[in-house]
Amino acid sequence: MSEGALRDEADGRVYYGSTSILFMVSSRGGPVPDDQVALLQRLLVVDPHVRLRAVRVACLEAQVRSEDTLGRVDAELSVRAESRGIRIDVEVQARTRARVVARRHRS
Repeated sequence: MSEGALRDEADGRVYYGSTSILFMVSSRGGPVPDDQVALLQRLLVVDPHVRLRAVRVACLEAQVRSEDTLGRVDAELSVRAESRGIRIDVEVQARTRARVVARRHRS
């Protein structure tokens, strides 16, 4: 699930958003064995491939929701166990490219 929006700020438009990825436990119909949640959570926290993929998904979701082309994206990721399974949350923030291009032309 993703949500987010552009905000007009003093120095340009900025996109703020979040994406949540849920790996459901088997007792709720998902692929994660209920008794392996703690172990898998620890593995997901340290696996660079998981982090990279989650951030890529969040960046794609942000671009789809944005009205403008996004510039460099700053992302913060967290992994937590919950009653339904393991959830990865990615918070993103990015300036729009329109502002970056305009700034270059002024220089």
